[in-house]
Amino acid sequence: MQNVDLSFNDITSVDSDAFVDTVRLEVLNLSGNKIKLLNITLAELKSLGHLNLSHNYLKTIDEHTRKEIDELVETSTKNLTIDLRQNPLICNCDSFMFIHWMQAQSGIMYGWSQVTCIYINGSEIAIKDLILPDMKWDCWRAVIIPSMVSFGLTVLAIVIGIFVYRRRYKIQYLLLHVKALLRRHQHGDFEFDFDGFMSYSSLDKNWALTNIYAHLANKYKYNICMDDRNFMPGAYIADVIVESISKSNKIILIISQNFLRSGWCTFEMNLARGELATRGRDCLILILKEPVDVLPPELITPTLRSLIETRVYLEWSEDEDRKQLFWRKMQDSLGDPRYQGEEDTQYLYQSNDGDNEVLEQLIE
Repeated sequence: MQNVDLSFNDITSVDSDAFVDTVRLEVLNLSGNKIKLLNITLAELKSLGHLNLSHNYLKTIDEHTRKEIDELVETSTKNLTIDLRQNPLICNCDSFMFIHWMQAQSGIMYGWSQVTCIYINGSEIAIKDLILPDMKWDCWRAVIIPSMVSFGLTVLAIVIGIFVYRRRYKIQYLLLHVKALLRRHQHGDFEFDFDGFMSYSSLDKNWALTNIYAHLANKYKYNICMDDRNFMPGAYIADVIVESISKSNKIILIISQNFLRSGWCTFEMNLARGELATRGRDCLILILKEPVDVLPPELITPTLRSLIETRVYLEWSEDEDRKQLFWRKMQDSLGDPRYQGEEDTQYLYQSNDGDNEVLEQLIE
């Protein structure tokens, strides 16, 4: 049997050993079928001159079959030709070896210029026109560029995350400061509810209450905003601090080593400095609980150094004469007591029951 024609029979597959014994077969026509996989044993068909596989559903020729065809080309007594036209051959990023083989064996491909495949972008292209280095670059570019973009975005996100984490207090301060400015702008002509807001370390609380707050509130009748007396429980502390500062005519910072080691106190100091710039007038009073030369250098931040170098500060002393001078300067800085809010705000109480009794105990 030399010529077998099985064309246009709706054949979907052919057994691998179907033609093993047809050693004298010269022409095998399987065109016009629905064959998706070529797995016929070809090595023994030494007389095969033409294999027609056109108009089928082949997407590629697997490596094993390619090797058999290579061997058959070397051993066949005929000049073998293969017709692969009108097959939906695939030329994608997994097809480099197949394309290389097709181009290398172009001499045995019947109607070679008409053998086409589906390219990466979905277009139909003649396999003879494919340039493998360019195709590899297209494939690598399709993988590398998204990977590089993804990697770059990941690195950028990490860098931004690190920056935000390291500057989280500064960013939080800026956001809250803007929030306070917007709130003040919405209220038009802003009226303060307190003569001053007093910021101090919780470790210095007893000292601050006894030596500063009690005298300001009881003796000099100033309405001073402070955490225990005026902060509403349950509110977000940063919002409460911003509200306290924005509602107070003056901001009193009691500077000590404890103050400078406190994250919240540093936060309040940064807010106070921003408020100083926003109001365009002197609204900040610095009280040094300890002499400035006693403060450890590592605790003196650029913000504090700037404030000390550019502002007049009050230094506490146990000497009675110096105390009188201290309070005279404090009164000059605060001005006359004149601010008294009438209604509680979202974050602050205007007054607490029992204030007078507490003040009398502190002043004794």
